[in-house]
Amino acid sequence: MSTHAAHPSPAVDWLGQALSVVCLVHCAATPLVLALLPAATGVVAGWHPVLWGLVVVAAGVAFVPGYRHHRRRAVLLWAALGISLLALGAFWENELAWSEVVLSMAGASAMLYAHWQNRQLIACCAPGEHAHG
Repeated sequence: MSTHAAHPSPAVDWLGQALSVVCLVHCAATPLVLALLPAATGVVAGWHPVLWGLVVVAAGVAFVPGYRHHRRRAVLLWAALGISLLALGAFWENELAWSEVVLSMAGASAMLYAHWQNRQLIACCAPGEHAHG
């Protein structure tokens, strides 16, 4: 039985970063699309729980092995912040229509930064080595 943790994959962080950028574009474009096509509102809103679930799974696949490799809690904190903001944007019912966009874009930005940091630390640090900074 092997005692080695799964080796972190930079490809997962690249995918996470790409999905974060897609999320940012989606959040920026959705209000315009909905203004032009109000009937699309129900379709767009219905996908947010599914997309949030995918974010959580992808984050686990990227950040758990990454943390085991570099041991930087800040990466996990940025990811937790991003996931929390995305959850608020996706699930919080309120009357401020813009809040969903702002929360989701802030969450996607935090995830983008967390994946970038994770990838940088995996590249620079030997397993278990603490990077400076």
